[in-house]
This record gives sequence, structure tokens and C-alpha cells, in this order.
Amino acid sequence: MSERMATRKEQYSLYNMDNIIRCKEDSDFMGEVILANEDLIWHSVHKYIGKPEALVKQYCLEKGDILQLGRLGIIKAMKAFDVSRGVKFSSFAVITIVREINCFLRDTGHIVRPTRTATNILQNISKIEADLGYIPAVEELSLLLGEDPQQIIKALDVGRPVKYLQEPLLTYSPSEQDSTIMDVLKDEANDVEAYVLDKLYVDSLLGELKSQLTAKEWQVVQLRMSGLNQTQAADFLKVSQMSVSRTMKKIRNILTKYVA
Repeated sequence: MSERMATRKEQYSLYNMDNIIRCKEDSDFMGEVILANEDLIWHSVHKYIGKPEALVKQYCLEKGDILQLGRLGIIKAMKAFDVSRGVKFSSFAVITIVREINCFLRDTGHIVRPTRTATNILQNISKIEADLGYIPAVEELSLLLGEDPQQIIKALDVGRPVKYLQEPLLTYSPSEQDSTIMDVLKDEANDVEAYVLDKLYVDSLLGELKSQLTAKEWQVVQLRMSGLNQTQAADFLKVSQMSVSRTMKKIRNILTKYVA
């Protein structure tokens, strides 16, 4: 944060609705407000996701990646925020920050990124393959590279090439020689249209639900959808867990009319 922002932090307060309205119209001012309120991002991460250091290690991220996702969450919050609803913007923003980061972690958590050691091993194996014309067995690679066999096996595992949807399948059946991975996925998934219709149906349900809830109750829905449990949602809203439980019961009763 610049010295000017530090000395004039009141000017960028998220509790001032005029600032939020101005952010919707002035992207430069929005950028300054976000930079002046990055503490909100780290507070959200610490309280509802986990220690940044642990996330960096677990997901092979940089702290800067988490910060960028948090900034994106604030931007989305500013664009969607309704100043007339009487909800504190900071409370609304925490939901979008947590959701943005959790969605990223969920969508990319399955991707295995090679460590620096694995990358070096893979590069050396590529050189050996280029020299010999083939990749030797793990035991031989261990001797050539002076690396533990288990390290080599792990490096080879994460270095396996990505399979593309239009890539031909390796098959000995003449009738399947032109088949691709996409063909197999189509057979297994069967109907992509059904997925789209399901999503539209869910969006419609959420719209109906929002119209019948108070601002506080809708916050409960958003918090639960962002991955918080009832205890965390109650702590965030500074209400009792029983209050959150009653809200969830009300939501279930409303939804029953539409899914019965």
C-alpha cells in the first residue's frame, strides 16, 4: 500500500456506501480502494479457508496468486452489491472472496504440478532419451542420474503428458481405429444438454429462493454455498448457530415446494 493510501485510509473505507457507489463508476478509484483494503482478503483467508502458508504449500501457489483471487472477489462483490439492501459491504465481500478462492482451489486442486526437483529430473531424462533413443528402466536412470529410484518414479508420474480430447485412442480393433477420447466421453456422459438444463433449473430455484428471504437469510445461503459450515456461518454473521439452523430449515421448506 502506498504512503498516500496509508495516511488517507478513511477515504477508501468499505463502510462508506458513497465509496462503493463511486467504485462502480470509477475503475481507477476502485483499484485504490482494493489496494487500501487488502487486509480484508487476508482476514477472509485466515478465518474461513486456512493459513496462506499452508495453502501455498498444499496447492503449489504463490501468496500473490491468493491475493489476486481475493482482489477479483472484491471486484465481483462491488459489481453485484446492492447498496439499498442495508447489508455491510465488507460482510458481502468476504463471501465473494472466500467463494472465489475456494472455487479456484477446488477446480485446480486435482492438478499435480512438478516440483523443481522433479522438473530437473525430467529434463535430464529427456536428454538421456535424446542421446540413447529410448528411456532406460528406472534402476538404470537412478545410476545415470544419481537419484533415488522413488524420486524418479514420482517425477515420471507427474510428467506424464496431457491427453487431448481429439487424440486418437490406441486400439487394435479396426472398427475403433478412428475413435477419439471425445467419443468415449460422449458415450459416458451421454447428454450434455441435460447438464445445462439442470444448471438452469438450479439457477431458477436460487432466484425463487432469494425473492422469499431476507437479506440476512440470503447471506446464510451464500455463506453455505461458499463452503462454510453452520458454525462458521453463525460466527461470521455474529448470530447463534440455532439461528442459522432455523434459516436452513426455512430454506428447505421453501425448496420442498419446488422439488416435490
